[in-house]
Order: sequence, then structure tokens, then C-alpha cells
Amino acid sequence: IIRMNLLCNPMGKSLSFRPVDWLVERNNLYTKVIFAGTGPNRTIEHIIKQSPLIEVYRNCHVTIENAFHLTHRTIRHAQPDMTKTIQRLASRIKEKHSHMFKPGRSALRSIPDQVAVGMSLMQERKVSMTDEAEMDHIDPEDLVD
Repeated sequence: IIRMNLLCNPMGKSLSFRPVDWLVERNNLYTKVIFAGTGPNRTIEHIIKQSPLIEVYRNCHVTIENAFHLTHRTIRHAQPDMTKTIQRLASRIKEKHSHMFKPGRSALRSIPDQVAVGMSLMQERKVSMTDEAEMDHIDPEDLVD
């Protein structure tokens, strides 16, 4: 199993490699908990808009911590009390039956598969480049009158 997984080194230190899914989960934590905003700013639109900047925000925090010699690291917070959230979530799941398939149910948001979009764009580019290469191909017979 280990041979099939990729490792990344988010700290850039020797022997600090982590599985890629660890990095994804860390970015989810920063996106949904630490940098998600509060009050009226805590919306799906805000989270989607800010998510590409998570690594930039984190680097800014680390730079300030290092510059001011902050030893407790400002990005470490106390664990949130999730009791009420989990109770509300459980009652909502029970009420809406979201864990069961219902024909015709739709979602408010759709998250496109960016890998598939990128593969499609690369394939289109490859096809257009092949067409251009065929148009630019000149045989020796084309140069003789």
C-alpha cells in the first residue's frame, strides 16, 4: 500500500515527508475552520473564494511568527467543542434522510471535477495541435511546379 501512495514535504525539512492525504486534510482544516470567516462572512461563496489562498495565509502566519519570535505559534488553537454541532447534524440527517437515496433529489451546488476538466482541455489542445501539424506538413512534391 505504501508503494502506491505519494508523499509530500510541506515543511521543506529533511525526513518530514507526509502522505498527500495528510496535506489535503490539513488544507481542509485551514479552509473550513481557521480561515473560513465568522458571522455573515462564513458562506460557501467566501470559502470557495478563499480556498486557493490557504497556503498563502498559512505562510503569512508562519512569517509573522518567526519574525516576532512567537513561540506558541498563533495558528494553533484550542479544539472546538463540537457537541452541539454534531447533535444538530445528527438531527438534520435524521430529519432529511440525507443518507438515503431519493430519486429526483438535487444539490444546491455542484463541484466540477477539475481533473476531468483539465484532461479534456489537454485533449482538445492535443487534437488542435495535431490538426495544425497536419496543415503545416509540406511534401517535397509540393515545392516543385
